[in-house]
Amino acid sequence: MANKSILQLHWRLFLPLVGLLWLIIGITIIYFVNHEKHRQRENLENRLLNVNNTVISAYGNGADLQKTVDFIKLFTDETTLDPLRLTVYDDNGNMVADNPEATILLRDSNGRPIVELNRLLLSHKDSTVHDISLDSNKFMVSSKTSPDGKIHSFAALPYKGEVLAFLSINPMVWIVVIMLGILLSVLIYFGVRAICQNVYTLRDFAQAIASDDLPENVDSWHFSKDEFGDVSRNLLTVYRDKIHAEKEKMHHERQIGINVSHELNTPVGIIKGYIDSVISDNDMPEELKRKFLMRAQQNIDRLVNLVNDVSMVMRLQENGAPIECTLLNFHDVIVQLDEDIAQGHIIDNMIFTYDVPEDCMIMGHESLLTNALLNLIYNAAQHSGGTRISLNWLREENGRHIFSFADNGSGVDEEHLARLFDLFYRVDAGRSRKSGGAGLGLPLVHRIITAMGGDITVENAKTGGLVFTFSLPAG
Repeated sequence: MANKSILQLHWRLFLPLVGLLWLIIGITIIYFVNHEKHRQRENLENRLLNVNNTVISAYGNGADLQKTVDFIKLFTDETTLDPLRLTVYDDNGNMVADNPEATILLRDSNGRPIVELNRLLLSHKDSTVHDISLDSNKFMVSSKTSPDGKIHSFAALPYKGEVLAFLSINPMVWIVVIMLGILLSVLIYFGVRAICQNVYTLRDFAQAIASDDLPENVDSWHFSKDEFGDVSRNLLTVYRDKIHAEKEKMHHERQIGINVSHELNTPVGIIKGYIDSVISDNDMPEELKRKFLMRAQQNIDRLVNLVNDVSMVMRLQENGAPIECTLLNFHDVIVQLDEDIAQGHIIDNMIFTYDVPEDCMIMGHESLLTNALLNLIYNAAQHSGGTRISLNWLREENGRHIFSFADNGSGVDEEHLARLFDLFYRVDAGRSRKSGGAGLGLPLVHRIITAMGGDITVENAKTGGLVFTFSLPAG
């Protein structure tokens, strides 16, 4: 069915195109032939006029007209003007000179005057060229009258022999035209065929899209090796990559949903267990009841924080555009952060140090930036197993301030580094964990830094612990 359709489309395109080609060739040839015949005819007419001019000039010089006619006949033998007829009459219609082999008579074989010749004889026009029938043959006749009107020279050529050959088109022209037309027709045929094959390859591609049956290997699609095929192949590649990206995104979103459900179920289950225990035991001691309610409250706080973190991550991820930033003094932000750490006992017995210039101006969102830095600090305090945390300014480069955040803990295995910013990813080995986590802290840091126009990377320090290198736009 596909091959039949290709053939039908092929001929629907080929026949009009080749028809248009031959129409153009035909019009061009007709114009060329007519133009060439007209040029050749003018050439003959000018030669006949030159013959008559020679006769009239000889008459004006007092030369013998018969000798002049004989000389012209001798000069034109075996040329395009052969067989030339040349006859000279006076104003009374008497023959003055003639080419005896081919006389131009003013009367036909029946003695009747030849109207066209007699009209030329009596018109006394300087020079004219006409097609006239003589002796049942068509002739090109040129006439010229002397200035005194006493001599009339007639020169004529029959439309046969050398004259027809001179006025005709060289057969090689027709051969070249036909060969050129055939060659162009063949090129059109294969060109249309290639286009049709690409069109139906695209049709099969569309059907594969509709049936969700795309091949993994683009080279399995037989596109032509030309620009059209390259475009088709690129379209296939782009669409296939888009489909894969969509599938990956759907898989990622499903995984996020599963992880969110799991993370929510844990504190919810704990809260429900404590509350059910309190409700079901009316004789529970007050001290134990208070302990259970405090544990339930802790898990409610954990649940609230989890929901807030998930909401912020999703919001930053969905917006995709940079957040609204203002001019901030990063040194002041870190000073306030240092005070919050000291007042809130966030890092227990760890030591937090920083080295940031006092005039370090950046473009950022203060609350989100503080949130990101706190998450880095929480991550180091809970999971690094180290004793020291540092935040240092490194340099200004390409319109950005570069900073490092490091701990002196145990670091992580290299296999985990590339996934530390993935949602809900947690390292379960190689790190001292003081408490559980949902795997949202570092992904949140990454999205906040990125949303403010910066970037962040992580690596293991040579002396131990993790080093986060991040940049923020300079203000």
